[in-house]
Amino acid sequence: TLFFGQSERERILRIATVLESLAPGTYLIGTGPCTQGVYSAMADEVVFGRLATPVEEPLDKPVDVFCHDVPSLMPREVSRCHAMIYRIGDTCKTSILKDLGSTCGTFLNGVKLGSNEKDEEESATLASGDVISLGPSHVNSYLFVVLP
Repeated sequence: TLFFGQSERERILRIATVLESLAPGTYLIGTGPCTQGVYSAMADEVVFGRLATPVEEPLDKPVDVFCHDVPSLMPREVSRCHAMIYRIGDTCKTSILKDLGSTCGTFLNGVKLGSNEKDEEESATLASGDVISLGPSHVNSYLFVVLP
């Protein structure tokens, strides 16, 4: 609440200050009201999801980055096992964003994965500065950052 109560300029300055203090690597900067924080994305796989509500059965799948999208008993836009980033390549790793069959979809820079008829799979290559959104409202968003 405090973060979003600030002006856009103040938020950008705070994010820039955090980025300057991080070691080289790949990070996710949570920019939505339910996704705030800095997360390492240097593992070979990073899975996004949410906790089960009290009326749902827990999943038997690991989730690395939780979106706290369930302040009430009704699920919102984030699936319990929603999307993942995985890295391929030996020396220079390429990061790929993939939707894991989520209910509301995964968006990259405002475009839903798999919305292009040429897409065989709901995945896309990531570049530093890309915005990942879990669901169509883009409230649950992350900035993908690669620091040299």
